[in-house]
Amino acid sequence: MRKSWNAGRSGGSDRPVATTAIVAALVASFLIAFLISSSRPLLMAELLAFDPKLDKPWTLLTYPFYRDFASVLWFAFGCWIVYQFLSGIERSLREWGTAAFFFAVTFLGGLFYFLGTLIFGVSGILPSLNLPMYFVVFAWCLLHQQGQIMLFFCIPCPTRVLMWLCVAAVVIEYGWSNPPVGFVTVLPFALVWLYVTNRIPFMRFGAVPDLTSKKQEKKRDQGFDRFMGDVKRREQERAEKERLRKLFESSLDDEDKKDG
Repeated sequence: MRKSWNAGRSGGSDRPVATTAIVAALVASFLIAFLISSSRPLLMAELLAFDPKLDKPWTLLTYPFYRDFASVLWFAFGCWIVYQFLSGIERSLREWGTAAFFFAVTFLGGLFYFLGTLIFGVSGILPSLNLPMYFVVFAWCLLHQQGQIMLFFCIPCPTRVLMWLCVAAVVIEYGWSNPPVGFVTVLPFALVWLYVTNRIPFMRFGAVPDLTSKKQEKKRDQGFDRFMGDVKRREQERAEKERLRKLFESSLDDEDKKDG
């Protein structure tokens, strides 16, 4: 892949803690669903998948963590995509900001999908990672608008094009049976665009404080202050020695003159 693929991962820590935790939770929930599938095949779907009936409102945040077993490869691919792109975003938002961003786009996607089904009188569930995945990729593309990736490892694709592919994918996937629902579901893309491009007042992208960096910076400043204090003290000692040396030499010259 081109250099732009890792543009968001330069600098800062090389350990995307929040991204790793999110992907690990996705895999863990999938494995748990698989292990209990023989005894309770619908339990994880009932607990995690979002149903527009809103009898389980927490599923607005948990629906990415459920996936049926008919698409294991796509689930694995989705986890890989989330890791690659969300870890790039984490370089800007840090750990807590990244987790908040992921669950915010998850919530907004589910909410607008619910509004679409409510307005146009259709039913359907959200049982997969796809929707927040598209938002994550879209946000990463906004951060690297001059970049290019190799789509499916073989097709050069500018990130500006990939952004619109994400929008089109949501319209098609979530509006397949009822196109207006798809057009409502894409509305959070506008909110992501406003946030990432810093067009929302008092919500600056990447403004999450990095307490660790501040502590390290303070420690470096204190160390530098101690170093400068030592330098100044040594300069004063050197100046004092030079003064005493000149005074001593001056006294010797006076004695020589007296003897002469």
